[in-house]
Amino acid sequence: MRISPILTVALVPMLLSGCVSKIVTAPFRAAGTVVETAVDATTQTQSEREEDLGRKALADRKKQRDLCLDEARNKQERRNCKDAYKDDD
Repeated sequence: MRISPILTVALVPMLLSGCVSKIVTAPFRAAGTVVETAVDATTQTQSEREEDLGRKALADRKKQRDLCLDEARNKQERRNCKDAYKDDD
């Protein structure tokens, strides 16, 4: 009977060491995940950059077409504007 309490006292620190280490490292792992997510959200891949440039180019082209249509004085000039920018539809 005397061995059982001694054995229990000897095993408790070993059993708790894994549990304590998980509790201690969990906040650091969570913080690492948050940092990685923040970095992913702020970085941009090459394809995302190209998509953004394409959207900007299309928006600029649409503004030019609208300006051309606004400045057109007759139907023929409006038709010319539409023909010049017909690929943008």
